[in-house]
Amino acid sequence: MRERVERFLHYLEDERGLAENSRTAYATDLLQWCDYLEREAIEEDAVLGEDIYNFLSSLETLDAKNRPEKKSIERRSQARKLSALRTFYRFLELRQIVQKNPTRLLRAARFKRLLPRPLRVGEMEDLLDFSEEETFAALRDNALWETLYASGMRISEALSLEASPFSQEKIPDEICITGKGKKDRIVFLGRAAREAIAEYLPVRADTLYRLRKTCAALFINFKGTPLTRRGALYLLRKRTHAVGLDARITPHSFRHSFATDLLNGGANIRHVQEMLGHASVSTTQNYTHVAKEKLFEVYRKSHPHGKQDAR
Repeated sequence: MRERVERFLHYLEDERGLAENSRTAYATDLLQWCDYLEREAIEEDAVLGEDIYNFLSSLETLDAKNRPEKKSIERRSQARKLSALRTFYRFLELRQIVQKNPTRLLRAARFKRLLPRPLRVGEMEDLLDFSEEETFAALRDNALWETLYASGMRISEALSLEASPFSQEKIPDEICITGKGKKDRIVFLGRAAREAIAEYLPVRADTLYRLRKTCAALFINFKGTPLTRRGALYLLRKRTHAVGLDARITPHSFRHSFATDLLNGGANIRHVQEMLGHASVSTTQNYTHVAKEKLFEVYRKSHPHGKQDAR
């Protein structure tokens, strides 16, 4: 089974063009499935739908020290793992590696889809205006947060940016990036983002010179190597704690805020879809629910019987 999983993961990378993070999620779920089959001594070609349900119900959450708790994982996580198994067995079925697809008639547990959590206007200002000494870390972090909010990029997309297109003399106001599925799209950098990057570039160069290193990545750590997603999350948590904001804010919250603020400002949803790089407008429509407060305000001010002072 592990060889089949390996073949499937190569397919996701070479033919589907899935991003590394998505492939890692698939690998984690499917290797858990392999462990379960080996532990229960289930032959790989004798898997039944009941075995998959038993696998999902056997999974437990982990505590802060990565130890199993006597508590089943949430329905959302179960649904994701079942989706991974469906895609995997569909791959095996189409290539006639298996004769029977055990996931064909299975249904995922229902779960409540959570709406995106954007930063409110005041929170965004507090986060971006947080004053520190003009150190390498402070200037780099400001450049990263401003870039995420200005462009709507995923954190992985921002961290994959190279420094070569940027110089103090010329910070482009639009750049081409490669997103999910290896699809290219244009994103925009506003004045605040361009200024923050311009302030960061000299200290980036000084850091690399001092370390006697070279690095193609625009955003680097103090060792002169590319900043990682885990590193970015740590830096953001440090910033939100200092400002006193919600600890659940993540780098993806900037992307949520980008979309929500555009829709609140009257942007066309199709344009927002293109800027976010969503394959389907239904994904972008999640943000229309977040923006409903703005829509209600428009209704109250515009509709004759919607005004608060109407009798």
